[in-house]
Amino acid sequence: MRTLRGILLLTIFTPVAIAARADLAAIQTEKLPQETPVLNALNDVRQLEPYCESWTSTWSYPVSKSDAAARLKKDLVALEQASASHPDNEELLVLTGVVASYAYNVDVDGSYDAATDALKKAANLAPTDLRAPWYQAALTCGSSNVAEGGAEFLAIEAAHAWDQLPVEFWDDYMFCASVSNMPAHLLRAADYAARLHASDSQMRDFLVSVARKRFDVFDPNEKYAPKEVWAGENEGNDTQFTSTMCGVRIRVHGDWKIEQLELNNGVCLAYFSTGPYKATVDSLHPSVVLMVQRPKEGESLADFSKRFMTDGAFTPDTEARCPVDHCLAFKAEQPGMYHADGDGHGRILFFEREEPAYPGLIFESPEGPPVTSGSSEPQYFRPSQIEKRIPGKLYYLVMLDAAASIEEPAVKDYDFFLENLTVE
Repeated sequence: MRTLRGILLLTIFTPVAIAARADLAAIQTEKLPQETPVLNALNDVRQLEPYCESWTSTWSYPVSKSDAAARLKKDLVALEQASASHPDNEELLVLTGVVASYAYNVDVDGSYDAATDALKKAANLAPTDLRAPWYQAALTCGSSNVAEGGAEFLAIEAAHAWDQLPVEFWDDYMFCASVSNMPAHLLRAADYAARLHASDSQMRDFLVSVARKRFDVFDPNEKYAPKEVWAGENEGNDTQFTSTMCGVRIRVHGDWKIEQLELNNGVCLAYFSTGPYKATVDSLHPSVVLMVQRPKEGESLADFSKRFMTDGAFTPDTEARCPVDHCLAFKAEQPGMYHADGDGHGRILFFEREEPAYPGLIFESPEGPPVTSGSSEPQYFRPSQIEKRIPGKLYYLVMLDAAASIEEPAVKDYDFFLENLTVE
């Protein structure tokens, strides 16, 4: 299996040691079959553990790597044979998974699959035991399946209160977040470890330092190019745009026209034309607009909304889809705005968001390693910088501009936009 061993992701593992916390200290020896082959294997692996608990690109131990691999292979065979005789012994299966992981770290053929098989069986026997899924996630993150490993850690996190997970779990989580391109998740995990009174760790400090440097702080005096503010990617027939600087992710249909995507004078703007739709006389293009900005000093959300409701009659829109807990939503009627095609029948919605504790967190998902050239030599990759969210409270405006004669399809576009709007 191709592993991270050949692709030193995020440029941070120059003194490469890919670590996991699945160690023998977690094994409850008294629960193992008290048989000579099992205990002998356990004792042998204890001697080898300092050399093989993590993979390293440089081997400088008193035991040669080939000798360590041969011994671990023999120990693994003994444990697998014992597991076949004791298929309901979870502790033995966890031990087998740990030893197979160590064997994987010294490149023993078949050891990855052996570890996965043992840990899966252990998890089936004891679904509430954290160790098997945790160790599997750590193992997966040290392989080419980085994104899958990150997803496994996120699933474990979602199923447990953060303070019910040990410091060692959060250390492994941090490593996986570092190689799966989730720096905000890494910083949150480091804070959890600190709140659990974790002892000092140079590796943890190093990972935190690297993650913090990934974020570029917003500069109100800098003129940002649109590509620095908005990142787009295709999602089927739609396009998704994310702005970590504006704290927002939007989704639009592929046939919508981009009129503006920018950040100017501290104001984020995303402006799209939809349609065309046949009106009474002409074919018209409704407009959907998102605007994000910091409030003025002492300005409430209600004050902010009044700035944009000066032309026409506005009534509460009780059917509007609110993307957060509370919105101010209105219908607008502007008589004669579209002449023969009818009055202006728009929609406008306002809401606010405080700065989150970990900006960018909700926009992160585990990513796999970049495509490589196929070289057997280690390859280094530097990840892109992330523009950090504008600090402080932000006010959001979403607006639909449409004629009465095309109100129905225009409102569907507006509703689709709100349904797929994600904000921090």
